Amino acid sequence: MPPFRNNVPLSDKTSFKIGGPARLYCDPATIGDIVDACNFARSAGEPLFVLGKGTNLLVSDTGWNGAVIDLSTSWTGSQWDGACALCKSGMPLHALVKESVDNGLCGLEKLAGIPGSIGGAVVMNAGAFGQCVSDCVTGVQYLDTATCTVQTVDAGEMAASYRSSIFSKPGACILESTFCFEHDASGTAKQSFAEVLAKRKTRHPLDLPNCGSVFKNPTGATAGALIEQCGLKGLRRGNAEVSRKHANFIVNLGNATAADVRALIVHVQRTVRDKTGILLQPEVVFVGDFEEPLLME
Repeated sequence: MPPFRNNVPLSDKTSFKIGGPARLYCDPATIGDIVDACNFARSAGEPLFVLGKGTNLLVSDTGWNGAVIDLSTSWTGSQWDGACALCKSGMPLHALVKESVDNGLCGLEKLAGIPGSIGGAVVMNAGAFGQCVSDCVTGVQYLDTATCTVQTVDAGEMAASYRSSIFSKPGACILESTFCFEHDASGTAKQSFAEVLAKRKTRHPLDLPNCGSVFKNPTGATAGALIEQCGLKGLRRGNAEVSRKHANFIVNLGNATAADVRALIVHVQRTVRDKTGILLQPEVVFVGDFEEPLLME
């Protein structure tokens, strides 16, 4: 089993650059190590959190009072067999998408530039511009963290929908996922890949730490447009700001706290609800304890 280290800061392991320490932390390199770490946490009664690339995540200022298994450093990479790839969950999603178009394949090229790991992308069924991860996933191997046993599901069992899957609830640690692509007969995948990357650079605040999209898009609308419509672009709490470039991003202007971000999220929820009748649901995952409650339906 990989050794757990004590009080490891999580701020430098998240794209927000925010968050307190993990009381226990390890970065396993094999499935056996991951299972052992799970068994250790379970037998010790430690709350367990599985960390990927740290995007779409806000860690509280007090950190995580339990065990963290970080899969983004040592548990990464892919193995190709024709048009299919077996990917470890810590592999960046963007790397897989680039490999697919470089291999003359298509299916996820419009997910170019999405930050985060394969594991996180499978959990939330990440998507953009009409494509989503579940379009190409054919099977997933995961660890049931309640029993520390390895399980498998095929695509039909994933219950994938908008930003959701059977893995969205706590209790599953994605280990490996198989993706199968189509051959790019039209020869347009590389061009689409490049165009999407260019759009992201133009539209998203990539120059400042952020967690990606903060809110899910409600039916028939986009969260960013609603937030902008309510005049909230540029709104600040401490050093956290609703991005002036894209209203569905919150950026860390420097040393923002998790409490700053949480307060800003709740303020946006309340304002948009009061002005439009729509309650925005956060896409970001909250880790640890927060004083300010979210608005709930």
